[in-house]
Amino acid sequence: MKKFREEELSEEIGVFSEHERTNIIDEAEKNINEENSYKRFEENEEKDAFITPSMKNFRKVIGVLFLLFMVYFGALANKVGTANYKTNLVSGKTENVKVGDMLSKETLKLEPKDFSIESATGYGKIELSIWNFSSKEDGDYVQVFVDGSPHTEPFAIRHKAVKIGVPDKGVIQVRGIRDGSNNGITYAVFFNKTGETYLNTVPLNASNIYTLKNIK
Repeated sequence: MKKFREEELSEEIGVFSEHERTNIIDEAEKNINEENSYKRFEENEEKDAFITPSMKNFRKVIGVLFLLFMVYFGALANKVGTANYKTNLVSGKTENVKVGDMLSKETLKLEPKDFSIESATGYGKIELSIWNFSSKEDGDYVQVFVDGSPHTEPFAIRHKAVKIGVPDKGVIQVRGIRDGSNNGITYAVFFNKTGETYLNTVPLNASNIYTLKNIK
């Protein structure tokens, strides 16, 4: 009976000691964390003490210059085309035009026309670039169809050209979806394989047709 009681007491003491050890470890870790936090706080204060007002002003100047640098080069990256103003613009093929060029200071309304375009065989696909060539973007929207089927979703005509891959043989339609200024939807379209640029106006809910043919 006495032996059994001693074993029971030993078990109770063992459990109690384990619990105590856990509390001691937790308390020690807490103290260490608090001490480390205080040390970091002191280190930060020491670092701040070394930063003089002139150094702070210098850092501000550097920060402002960096922001201006980023804005400037961001603007260059987003720049599309250049002002290449021309007079007496009419619907049809035009020369010496780069994709994204602005050709007119005013919004123009040209005569809607359809065109037949010939290209060498073997291309497979041709890339169209469509953009607003007047200085002012007026919220016009078009949609491209190939052989009567929708090829793109409606999109805004902006100074930045929208590039679209189409078959090198077929009927390409540029359909007027929205006339933002109520004076016709005017745009330029460049065909990369032929190097030709066409200016055109498409009425609302009507289409300009570009028939692509292969030269044999």
